Amino acid sequence: MASQAFTENDLRTLLLAVGADPGIGSADYGRSFTDLDLDSLARTEIATRIQDRYGVEVEPRLDADSTPESLRSLVNDLAAANS
Repeated sequence: MASQAFTENDLRTLLLAVGADPGIGSADYGRSFTDLDLDSLARTEIATRIQDRYGVEVEPRLDADSTPESLRSLVNDLAAANS
């Protein structure tokens, strides 16, 4: 299990990897995944990559209304609880 923090840079890299607009930035992280045009397949890919890298399960809590910032907080909270 990884003990490193899920940073804003990690979040941006992950969002780009699953098809987010290349212009995405911190001002967008409070928008929902729906507003960012990231569908259920992209959210599943995000959850899988987070599970692989950080060792935490986020998929049950990740839905269309979730935001990238809430996801980052969730990953960091779960990782801290598991360390």
